[in-house]
Amino acid sequence: MTNKNPTKKPARAGQPSGDGPTNSEHQPTIVWVFGKGGVGKSQVAEAAFITLQSLGHEVHALDADVSNSSLTRKVSDAVLVEGGNAAEIVENIEQEIVREVLGNHKSMVVDTGNGSDNSSRRWFESQHMAQILAANGVKVIAVTVVDSSPDSASHVLETMDALVGANHIVVMNLGHVPGEMGEKAFGPLLADDEFSSYLQKACVITLPRLIDVVALDASGARLHRIKDGTNTIQLSPFVQARTQSWLTEVVNKITQAITNHH
Repeated sequence: MTNKNPTKKPARAGQPSGDGPTNSEHQPTIVWVFGKGGVGKSQVAEAAFITLQSLGHEVHALDADVSNSSLTRKVSDAVLVEGGNAAEIVENIEQEIVREVLGNHKSMVVDTGNGSDNSSRRWFESQHMAQILAANGVKVIAVTVVDSSPDSASHVLETMDALVGANHIVVMNLGHVPGEMGEKAFGPLLADDEFSSYLQKACVITLPRLIDVVALDASGARLHRIKDGTNTIQLSPFVQARTQSWLTEVVNKITQAITNHH
């Protein structure tokens, strides 16, 4: 079952601020984040959470990586999904989808890890779950995060093969490439014909490096609080400006991928 800290209020997770549109005016959307360990999945999941909020969705965030629990540290109302093994975790995610997405018409972000990514792919394959969700008015977006290592490619191929009927986004994370190589680090991956052919069927985003990520983590500042103006942790004006600029660029990229996906 899911672990809901009594000091948190999951029902308010992702509640849009101000007088923006309510979730009833939006198609419920599930963003399911995949990728090998250490590529920045939780950062991308947090960015997806912020993006859906900015589009007016009420968002329910699930952390399905019990070994790391990064998303629960990054998003204050995220719910840690527990289970004796990865298969049980995915069963509990299904219950959350029934209750929060199908029942309450919320959108959802799922951050995978520690085997829940493979179990998620098997769950989607079992009954063509993406197509079932689409038939129930839910849009499914599979986001696979990659670094420049060759084994990142297999996660893209496996996810796109398993999630038939989903929209696919591939995020090339510049924050997890060596030194100052930048996009050149992805050259060997892009030179692979099979990998490149899969990218043709996905929307590809280059995620810029968040320069102050270590300082932000150490301070406990959360990106969604910085974005919506509710951050109460003192940051230097330089860190604040760089982080705001990063958020603007990243939210714009993910918004375009979600709303203009072919």
